[in-house]
Amino acid sequence: MTFPSTPLAVFALAGIAIEAVAASLLHFSTAGLFAVAAASATLLVAVWLLATARAEARQRRDMEERIERLGGLQVSLLSAILRTLDLRDRMTARHSAAVARYSRELAAAAGMPEEQQDLAHTAGLLHDIGKFILPDHILKGNTQLTEADWAEIRRHPHEGARIVSQVDHYQPVGEVILAHHERIDGLGYPRGLAGDEIPEIARLIAVVDCYDAMTARDSYRRPIGSDEAIIELRRVSGSQLDPRFVELFIGMLENRDLSYRHGQDADLETALAISNHVRARTAAPG
Repeated sequence: MTFPSTPLAVFALAGIAIEAVAASLLHFSTAGLFAVAAASATLLVAVWLLATARAEARQRRDMEERIERLGGLQVSLLSAILRTLDLRDRMTARHSAAVARYSRELAAAAGMPEEQQDLAHTAGLLHDIGKFILPDHILKGNTQLTEADWAEIRRHPHEGARIVSQVDHYQPVGEVILAHHERIDGLGYPRGLAGDEIPEIARLIAVVDCYDAMTARDSYRRPIGSDEAIIELRRVSGSQLDPRFVELFIGMLENRDLSYRHGQDADLETALAISNHVRARTAAPG
């Protein structure tokens, strides 16, 4: 059996049903007239409700499609900002890709569910997007920085969170970005959070962010070896960094080659492709 697919067809079917009821009832008594009237009113209300529901369903589908397209445009905008950073400063772009990869793998090593691993990857990739606001002399670090310059640099978690949080469903990413320079002892910025007040993924990202900044061959400062960086991670464990994630990350680095330990093969386009795949998978129905 098939059902009418348009409101006009539904009303036509209701008319046929009303005529059938009338034909069977009118010749009995006046009570039959009331029965026909009641049946007609019930059918008309039912038809109206059905037509309204179908119209609303179509509107919802249209709205969902528009929201999905808008979400895609918003994420594309974030990708464009990262690519612009890449053109301005390849070090920041490679660093972002390395932090994204390390963060996902560390989240997996910590036994976090896939959704949290995805969050770690996306937040790691975007953690420095707030540096988009910095002028070139600060971003490239090729001059002596003033206290005013450092004040601008300390704004980048807030600016990054502000940019990212405007994208639908990226508010958790924004919260991580805002907190990735907080410290376990409460001496970080911008809010001076301490211990478990800091989002777990932000504590995780802080470890790999520090490590990659110390060991990167393309860093503005003199890079140090992986073993030296591990010693430094342990030195600040419990004050600056979360001890649990420090030890998990160090264990993750064991028996890995030099290219991995120094994040040399981290690539922005690969990281963006993973992020887009994650978004497509999580946006898929069911």
